[in-house]
Amino acid sequence: MRSDTSKMLMKKTLLLSFLLAGAGASAAAAQESADPLWTDLGAARGFPSLQEQGGQVLEEWYSPRLRASLSVFGRISFPSDTQVTNSGLWYSDFFGAGYGLSVEGDLLSFVMPHLGAGGYLSFGWDRFGGQTMNFSNGDFAKPGDLDLSTVIVGGKIVQQFSPFVSWEGRMGLGIVHYSKVDWSGFDSGGLPPGPFSNEELFRPINRGVLEIGGRVGVGSRQVQADFGFGWRYMGGAARGRDVSAFVDPDPLYTFALELGLTIRL
Repeated sequence: MRSDTSKMLMKKTLLLSFLLAGAGASAAAAQESADPLWTDLGAARGFPSLQEQGGQVLEEWYSPRLRASLSVFGRISFPSDTQVTNSGLWYSDFFGAGYGLSVEGDLLSFVMPHLGAGGYLSFGWDRFGGQTMNFSNGDFAKPGDLDLSTVIVGGKIVQQFSPFVSWEGRMGLGIVHYSKVDWSGFDSGGLPPGPFSNEELFRPINRGVLEIGGRVGVGSRQVQADFGFGWRYMGGAARGRDVSAFVDPDPLYTFALELGLTIRL
């Protein structure tokens, strides 16, 4: 009887040993395959590995990146209805819509993949053609062309909506140079009355200018076409030596529509 009991106990002990050995082998196999399994499911590993991957992603997406670009713009500008004379004649009476050109460079820092901010420097030139003004008493006058040269520095924000579409907003301050403008015509109330020719209406002068504008760009991240608008507020023209105090120019502002090309470096 004792011998049978001993044999049964030995069989149970041997069976338990096999079970424990099998469990240990399964656990070891599961541990060895844990990393490859998680790797296949998108590299969502244990906390040490996950923290390492997260650090690399943050560095790639959020570290500042500098981007420089150079743009050329052509535009049509419209002069304001602000007074040039104390009799109520406006800049838009003296000059028609103008055309112009500007070259602009910027340097932007992209703190996020699709949003950048930085500064810009712009050099521009605009010409407004003089137009004939006819008066009810038979008098008339025609000024020459008005040229405006500008240097503007400011800040801008650029957002990339998609790989092919972006927008930007900008605001800057600078200097505008007014060219000399002569005019000719007929003045029945002049001293002496009669025709006059090539008299100085505006003398050359430098004034301050404020610019606000926006653009939409369509193209790749390297080259794109730009469609934009802009508003400029400038100190007024200066009265010339050949006209009386009835010429007293107010500040001039212009509204412009732009078409341009941008190349990013």
